[in-house]
Amino acid sequence: MRAAALILLLLSAPVLAATPRNALLDVSADVLEPGEDQWNLFWAQYSRGVLPRVQVSGHLAPFLLTLANLSVKVQVLDRPELRASLEGGAYWLGIGRLANINAMAFPLAARASVPLADDLELHLGAGYQRQILTLEKVSFDRNLIHAETTLARHDGHGAFLLTAKLPLFSVQRVSTQGTLGDELLEGSLALDDVSSWSVMVARDHLFGRTGHVRFGLGYRHRPGVILLESVGNVLLTFDIYWR
Repeated sequence: MRAAALILLLLSAPVLAATPRNALLDVSADVLEPGEDQWNLFWAQYSRGVLPRVQVSGHLAPFLLTLANLSVKVQVLDRPELRASLEGGAYWLGIGRLANINAMAFPLAARASVPLADDLELHLGAGYQRQILTLEKVSFDRNLIHAETTLARHDGHGAFLLTAKLPLFSVQRVSTQGTLGDELLEGSLALDDVSSWSVMVARDHLFGRTGHVRFGLGYRHRPGVILLESVGNVLLTFDIYWR
């Protein structure tokens, strides 16, 4: 009963249009203002606005494993009826060189945000990621493409999110040195990943003057890798961040 009463209270809270304080940077086309910082507790992510409409981000915790990473997000359109951004990044596992392993990833994303009402926004996104892994005489090259959409309803205490993700397809390519002579063997496989669609309901709640807590629960149609994709079919999210 208490949980139901809390949900009703949140749903009935006064509406509040998206502002720099409660903007949802990860699902929207918004970026930080120049000189503005954001810290995410999960993976110790740090983001900073460096120029008008430009922010840079990096996960600090993976640096302990020498996973160097950096991403840049640029807002290419900022109009009342439409906002759009492009984001690109790179990941490199430095410690892999000690074992003759070269591991890299290059994610790209495009996002658009459309206000539907003072308290309601639709965020659309499409992403591409290339993953490269080379060890000894074998190399793996993986290319993934996905689409996602988020409906965000803002109120006086934060926002409710309904997010759907649709992996479209992936192409795996493997190259290996032949066992006889220097013959090079190559092969590729294209996979339909639509069956891995997922949907999640989350709450991004404001606390203090600049703090946010994000928690949510969802369903993934095809069981994924634990802690990386999903726990079986169950999707969970939790993060605390502040600006």
